[in-house]
Amino acid sequence: MVESYELIYGFVHCRGRTEYSAGEVDSKEEAEAWVKNHREGLLPKIKIPPEDPIRYCRAAWCPFKKQKPWFDMRPKGDAQTVKMKKDQG
Repeated sequence: MVESYELIYGFVHCRGRTEYSAGEVDSKEEAEAWVKNHREGLLPKIKIPPEDPIRYCRAAWCPFKKQKPWFDMRPKGDAQTVKMKKDQG
């Protein structure tokens, strides 16, 4: 049985944490590579969705307005996010 993985990303805001799906892949290796490459800045930047709070937050000097998104993966259909250990090497 082939297990697919959902690629997820989001931002942390003063109003809470957002989470978006970036699609899915058919192998754990592909998902891990996507997460690693985004965390290291090797892939193009993710565009902020129009509904994200950063687009309409009125706080002019909010420190959360300048941030990098977080990236992760989870098995498709799994309700609980499977957190990867951030690769320090």
